[in-house]
Amino acid sequence: MLKVVGDVSLTDGFFDTGFGIGSSVRKAQNPFVHLRRNSSDLWLGNLECVIASHSNKKGFYRKQFIIAPQHLGHVRHLNIYGVANNHVMLHGSKAYQEMLDYIDLSGSLCVGANQRKSVFLEHQGRQIALSSFSQRKERFSKYPGYWYNPEYKEIEAEYRKIEDARFKILYVHWGNEYVNKPYNDQRRFAHWLIDLGFDIVIGVHPHVLQGYEVYNGKYIFYSIGNFVFNMPYEPACHSVILNLDFSGDCLSVKYDYVKIGKDFFPKIIPEGDVPRQYRFDYLNERLGTDEENEIYYSNVFSMIKKHRKSNYSEFLRSTFKFSLSDYLSILRDFVKRRAAEENGLNEESPDEIKPVFNMPAKVRSESQSSSSI
Repeated sequence: MLKVVGDVSLTDGFFDTGFGIGSSVRKAQNPFVHLRRNSSDLWLGNLECVIASHSNKKGFYRKQFIIAPQHLGHVRHLNIYGVANNHVMLHGSKAYQEMLDYIDLSGSLCVGANQRKSVFLEHQGRQIALSSFSQRKERFSKYPGYWYNPEYKEIEAEYRKIEDARFKILYVHWGNEYVNKPYNDQRRFAHWLIDLGFDIVIGVHPHVLQGYEVYNGKYIFYSIGNFVFNMPYEPACHSVILNLDFSGDCLSVKYDYVKIGKDFFPKIIPEGDVPRQYRFDYLNERLGTDEENEIYYSNVFSMIKKHRKSNYSEFLRSTFKFSLSDYLSILRDFVKRRAAEENGLNEESPDEIKPVFNMPAKVRSESQSSSSI
């Protein structure tokens, strides 16, 4: 079985520098300690950090979203890591390449790199092709080392390389953060991907669960949430593990609900313990409600504000955990970001939040003529 999970960070972040996941891992804690991992299963996750000893950052910023390989010797890694996302270039091209080399040396595979947009797996007696790309804007590099914002013709060209595989999986980094549904053009794009020939589309990046749909008999999971991540925001603590079984003639898909605990590590929980707003029965209802873009993006910004408020509250509660220099650096950075926002330079402007899907003329025409699918 292939176990597919969401966003994985093995590092400290912005609001937990010095006491986050990376600090726990450096103390030899295992981020997958609560999971029973059968040796016959393969695991895939989106690696939203950098594993490297090199960084092009200085001072406080050298500590965030990066961990040196020597601190991970005790970790039994996932079998496959997606590396097409908006964090892997954060410490520069040299660090990114160091991470790719480390993943290979650790015995795992990476997918989504420019030189490895797709990988082939032999599993459960079937040949499986796995492809991955990112639809988010890249802020850290002019020349990202991963498959970034491809045109439709590029996706079609890559698909032709894998179309003979028995099952074809797309693991895509897309959408808007913290909101529990995709927007209309994103759904049209997902349908186009299924029409192209992919057997399942699995989305990551929003950090929260979104609903799934079955389109033309095939699954589209718009976001499966976080897996190993420290976010104090409650919706970001709930996710799923997708269990993909290839033993039959058709792909069988089941899932387990996951809760990220106070140790930042995931644990499978019964569906009955999951609040309704984080279960698929509710999220799939949300998926079926059509919204104009103005309403949708108003909700996006509202969720961003709630997430920020949660971060600020957690920062104040954690003040005593920071070193003095890190605490002052965070305050300076906060002032700098707010000043940029007031001058219209914030990174969360509508143009940055809404991905560009480069729709072909036929799809674009259908999008403009109808507000629903």
